[in-house]
Amino acid sequence: MRFGPFPESDCFLIEQSQTYQNIRQRVRMAEFALIRYPESNKNPVKLYSVEAKSSSPRPKTQPNFANFIEEIQAKLTNALDLTIATCLKRHSTWEELPKSFKTLDWQNVRFVLILVIQGHEKDWLPDLQDALNYALQSTRQIWGGSVKSDVLVLNDQFAQKHGLITPPKPKNVNSIGNLTKSDRRVSETSPQLTAPR
Repeated sequence: MRFGPFPESDCFLIEQSQTYQNIRQRVRMAEFALIRYPESNKNPVKLYSVEAKSSSPRPKTQPNFANFIEEIQAKLTNALDLTIATCLKRHSTWEELPKSFKTLDWQNVRFVLILVIQGHEKDWLPDLQDALNYALQSTRQIWGGSVKSDVLVLNDQFAQKHGLITPPKPKNVNSIGNLTKSDRRVSETSPQLTAPR
């Protein structure tokens, strides 16, 4: 599962950022933040906070499922908070922010908290969506409720439809294959990420 490519100015690789490295002890973090501009001026600019997983426990598998939801809730909330805190220059490393983050009109931004699970069955998504919606309810209320925030749980097929994942390359095209989290490579012009295994 390969994310992007995204414009470098619109994608903050928050988990790899120096800002996060400075505070990472006991602070769980999502993969990246991404600004998406609307095709129409009638729609708001969106800030995605994205966490990726290769699997998830089923709701009946307790306490693993509850622990999983708690982990995702913490990562997505922390990513949103750290992105905004960095934009407010609360960290000395704020200049590492991509260009679009420095000029964003935060008043009109819609926040979208996204969990992507590779290979997850479509029928398994609603239970995860409901559980994560409930876990992130207070965060959504703080940032303007359903009008200004949203939660999405996607598998790789839906993530591709949302423009988050690169479609698979044909077999006759050279590929660097699936990379592990520690093997991430970031293009100078178009950051690409891979989900952890």
